[in-house]
Amino acid sequence: MNSTSKSTRELYGNIRSELIGIHYRLLLIRQLFSSQDTNDLLNKTAIRFFNTLKWDLLNTISISISRLTDSAKSFNKYNNASLQQLISSLDSISYPELFRSLRNILAQIKAKSSRIEDWRKKWAAHRDLDVVHGSAPEPVTSLNEINEVVSLMGKFLNEFEDVFQDGEINLYGKSDTEVKDIADNEQLRIKHEFYENMIFPDDGNTIVEIIKQAKSSKNN
Repeated sequence: MNSTSKSTRELYGNIRSELIGIHYRLLLIRQLFSSQDTNDLLNKTAIRFFNTLKWDLLNTISISISRLTDSAKSFNKYNNASLQQLISSLDSISYPELFRSLRNILAQIKAKSSRIEDWRKKWAAHRDLDVVHGSAPEPVTSLNEINEVVSLMGKFLNEFEDVFQDGEINLYGKSDTEVKDIADNEQLRIKHEFYENMIFPDDGNTIVEIIKQAKSSKNN
């Protein structure tokens, strides 16, 4: 049976949570800001709030993607919870095919995320002075670019999980103590997820529906 060390599972869990957060924020941007009718509704409701939310979501997504594409170490000293770190935690001799596949996917991610990284460096995480003064062009990215990168990140984790998943583990109905005991088992394999199919009950559509109901009640 394929198994992972506790430290690798903890790293995987952190990366998985980060990717879920990116998926959720990206879903909010699509649902709240991709339709002209919805934009008009939100602008009439609270234009400054929703405009701030849109740019904060985009900045956070770019920073999160950049965190995951960091090298295993910064300044050859500080370990990063990144995709490269997850690859480095693997035994390349025991898992040669997985090792090669993950390295290939990560290379694709980095190749497609150059403009996202530029956005992070010049705007989201730092303020490039030339950009602020208008003497250098503003960084740009697009939802299509972000979608491609996030899809590849999902593919990366799915490949990892395909090797270490355990479909027989069922945590439903178990207490927190029982779940912790299972998670602390060094031989526990990882539960598989397909990130592109995740459903969030409290998404942007929920917000839009609440606003519509509130406006309808007010008019009545």
